[in-house]
Order: sequence, then structure tokens, then C-alpha cells
Amino acid sequence: MAKMAAAPEPAAAPRLKPSTLVDTRVIYCGDNLEQFQKLPDACVDLIYIAPPFNSNRNYEVFWGETKEKRAFEDRHASTAAYIDSMRPRCVELDRVLKSTRFFDYH
Repeated sequence: MAKMAAAPEPAAAPRLKPSTLVDTRVIYCGDNLEQFQKLPDACVDLIYIAPPFNSNRNYEVFWGETKEKRAFEDRHASTAAYIDSMRPRCVELDRVLKSTRFFDYH
């Protein structure tokens, strides 16, 4: 009777060293400008944002088990006003992104 060789065990995934700059176990929520301003320079690998689109609408959602009401207005006086609201956010995200950055703007 032939013996079957046992399949090799998969190698353990390398343990990534936690960042000393920012807690990577946290999802940071809120106005991205306020969150970016709390971060040190060049500490983020990836940023994904889906900003308002100037749809001229108000949005409301009931969040989580507590059904907390969250809302935002997607209204700007003009395209220039919209750009003016996005400019400081883009400056901050550029500051916090590492040189190996990836930025996804939906």
C-alpha cells in the first residue's frame, strides 16, 4: 500500500507591524477635513472619499442599532463654492498621504 505524503501546511501570513503614527485598527468617521487635521504628515497609504456631488438635495439616514439620525445637505451656492469647500480637504489629504500613496475620489 502506497503512503500519501501529507500536504505542506500553508505558511503563516507575515504579521504586519502596527503603525507608530496612527492607529490602523480604527475607522475614522466624520468630516474628513477635521479627521485629516488630526493626523501627522505622510502617515496614510490609501484614502477613499465619496464627497457630495452638489445634487441640490438633503439626505438623512438612521444609523446603527440606536437609529441615530444623521443628515447632510448637498447644496452649494455655485460650482466655485463647491470647489472652495473641497480645496482645503485636498490640501490636507495630500499632506497625510505617504509618497507611495493611493487616492480614490468617487
